[in-house]
Amino acid sequence: MIKYMQMGTIYSLFLFSWSMLMLFLFMFMSLNNCCYFMSWEMLNCMSMSIEFDMIFDWISCSFSSLVCLISGCVSIFSNSYMKGDMKMKRFMMILMLFVLSMNFLIFIPSLISLILGWDGLGLVSFILVIYYQNSKSLSAGMLTVLMNRIGDCFILMSVSMMVSLGHWNLLCLWNFKMLGLVMIFLVIAGMTKSAQIPFSSWLPAAMAAPTPVSALVHSSTLVTAGVFLIIRFYPFLLKFDELMVFMMYIAIMTTIMSGICAIYENDMKKIIALSTLSQLGVMMFSLSLMMPMLALFHLYTHAMFKALLFVCGGNIIYCYGGNQDIRLISGVSKLLPFTSLCLNIANMALCGFPFLAGFYSKDMIIEKMLYGNMNMFMVMLMLVGIFLTLFYSMRLSINMIWSGEVKSSYSCIKDNDMNMIIPMIVLVMGALFSGFMFQQIFMQFSEEIFLPSFYKMLIMIIIIISLIISLSMWNNMMNFKNYNFLNHFNMKMWFMSSLVSYPMLYMMKGMSNNNLKLIDMGWFEEIGGQGLFKLNKLLFKMMEHWMIMLINMYMIIMVMYMIFI
Repeated sequence: MIKYMQMGTIYSLFLFSWSMLMLFLFMFMSLNNCCYFMSWEMLNCMSMSIEFDMIFDWISCSFSSLVCLISGCVSIFSNSYMKGDMKMKRFMMILMLFVLSMNFLIFIPSLISLILGWDGLGLVSFILVIYYQNSKSLSAGMLTVLMNRIGDCFILMSVSMMVSLGHWNLLCLWNFKMLGLVMIFLVIAGMTKSAQIPFSSWLPAAMAAPTPVSALVHSSTLVTAGVFLIIRFYPFLLKFDELMVFMMYIAIMTTIMSGICAIYENDMKKIIALSTLSQLGVMMFSLSLMMPMLALFHLYTHAMFKALLFVCGGNIIYCYGGNQDIRLISGVSKLLPFTSLCLNIANMALCGFPFLAGFYSKDMIIEKMLYGNMNMFMVMLMLVGIFLTLFYSMRLSINMIWSGEVKSSYSCIKDNDMNMIIPMIVLVMGALFSGFMFQQIFMQFSEEIFLPSFYKMLIMIIIIISLIISLSMWNNMMNFKNYNFLNHFNMKMWFMSSLVSYPMLYMMKGMSNNNLKLIDMGWFEEIGGQGLFKLNKLLFKMMEHWMIMLINMYMIIMVMYMIFI
């Protein structure tokens, strides 16, 4: 029977099984308030031992269950989306390697072993981004891997700083002289992986990958790795208030920038990617408000409706012959009714409509912001970022789903493919009920917040105002037909690639080349391998010279001795 099953279905069965196992383990640990730490001694020689540590607590088990659930849905979705691909088996194996790297990142508490998952995510994401093997994919893949490589360098610097402790286990970390520097490096590494300003340009560029990869990368794996790393090390981050303020400024700037750029973007996948960037800014903002568990809560709910958004978008791209331009896609509600229904639910959850997944986490973050003692200007900027979320979501729905005219005819449009419908049903249930379920399971989030009635209704007021403005601009600005500098500026993400990303990469590349020539191929060669070779060669020549002299002397003495005899 397995012989006749599709490749994605086989992998999805394994992923769903692991997800259920982790779910049961998570429930057991939550009820018993316990965790398990496993240490495997790989090598023990004299006084040196190499150990591989893994931790099973409620955070790691719940996150792994969520990642494998979404990965299973994406595997089923890949059966139809990648059906014409000749290397389907290779694609699924790379996808499973990506999920394995994420699980390594989740379960490993040691910073030096964490590189196995952290660097694995960067390497496998590069392979997946360049999967179509053209110049555009290659440039996007190089930008992705090099920007993530900056974060890898900061992780390695953190590892070198923690050498003085004698270990790299985050469970046994204590206050030492270099702790502040280690936390700065870890925050910058998390910013690169979660694409915060000024490292944001690689996130839309990674849309060159196939849509199943985008659904997995932008919901629960690669982009959330930075947030998850900061959550892991958060108890030690609380000692540095300046880092919290820095994270707050970066998060607000990222949220506003991504919202504005999404309004001017016409590529459907890039709009969804920029919405991911906006929500990552909300998660980092929650961390800056000293609410790590609430950031984790929003990470979980966001993963459900963002994966649904990508699966629905992928079905539309597949049915419309690979077209991603929202100006050329219309009448989806008439041609794909079930897909348009799921897409609207995902958009509503993203905007924080009441009683959907995004409402429970995002509304609580905003209430905590209003409940605290933040600067009024920063509060207003964050509310503007939330306003923009509904604006670009409405633009996406208006252009593609609710526009009545069908601009093109496609013969392959259908809404009855079970490989598309099954993942949508699973993820729709998550978008509808996951927020309520997580709030009931995690009692840490059920904190009562006392605010005036106006503040309590502020989110609803923002949603209604955004809805009215979006509907009023249906025929005027939604397509942005007048192309000008402002459009170009926002569609290029404020020229971040040209002004920040590429100069930074060229600077790092130049420094690496200089170090290679000056140190690796220069002084290290002189005092290392080549230097030892030259020294040994000189010594051997000197020894050879003295040996020849000694042999000649012995020969002369022997001849003279023979003559005298």
